[in-house]
Amino acid sequence: MGLFCKLLGGVCVMGAAGYFALSLNQTMEKRKQELRKLYSILLQLKSEIQYMYTPLPDSFAKLAKDEPFQSWLVRISQQLSDKKAFSFSDVWQEGLVYLSKISTLEPEDIEPLRELSDKLGAGDIDAQLKAIDYALLHIEGNRMTLEQEMGQKKKVTVTLSLFCGAMTLLLLL
Repeated sequence: MGLFCKLLGGVCVMGAAGYFALSLNQTMEKRKQELRKLYSILLQLKSEIQYMYTPLPDSFAKLAKDEPFQSWLVRISQQLSDKKAFSFSDVWQEGLVYLSKISTLEPEDIEPLRELSDKLGAGDIDAQLKAIDYALLHIEGNRMTLEQEMGQKKKVTVTLSLFCGAMTLLLLL
């Protein structure tokens, strides 16, 4: 019976280590997908501003399609439509705090969006488009960097997790 418990404990420890590695790797995959979606949203926003001349609250409402960005965009649209709302910059900064809570995006992924707070909502369409282009470049750069590092990071995550599981197993036995 004692040997069976040790074997069962060992399987549980190694299973937990493997699950932990899988969870971390899925988080990286989700971040990559969210960077792609965010890039797509910014491209659509640029089109709305450049060609359709749609007001920002309506643009954000149109772009609210996919999670986790749907609730973020709807929230910004509603706050901008509200007559009691403060400046666009305040609404945008508050929205970015909310975005960081609901998504897997890292602070370096959200930083280019912070710089849009001064440009979006301004009267000059060219400045808005250039600011969006700047954010697009940085988001795409972050996505490409993540994709390049992902293979290596996944291997390291699995190796370290299983190593920690094996060391824990040795300590318990």
